[in-house]
Amino acid sequence: MVRLQPDILHLDCALGFIRNDLMVVCEEAFKDGIPERPRTWDRINVTYKEATNLATNGLPLSPEVYVTDPVFRHIGDQIASRGVTVEYVDFHITRSLGGSFRCSTQPLLRKS
Repeated sequence: MVRLQPDILHLDCALGFIRNDLMVVCEEAFKDGIPERPRTWDRINVTYKEATNLATNGLPLSPEVYVTDPVFRHIGDQIASRGVTVEYVDFHITRSLGGSFRCSTQPLLRKS
């Protein structure tokens, strides 16, 4: 179980995996800290306000390509500095309704 602060909608709003060793994360969103498994990964930290605005809810298309909103370009720049191509799509209207890229898609297959 991963306990989140009450105004964080769900896990994807607190933590976004870019690839197996890189994440976008808001540490303040977790009541008990970042889950153990990704705790040692390279991280791009976002503020609590950014998390509530869905900054962690981008969409990794592959380990080499990530999609996010241009309002988060400062986060995208940090992702790009780690060798990932970042594509930008304006999702402002959708984000204002409480969902972003990850929320708007559903994985067909998840491997654990």
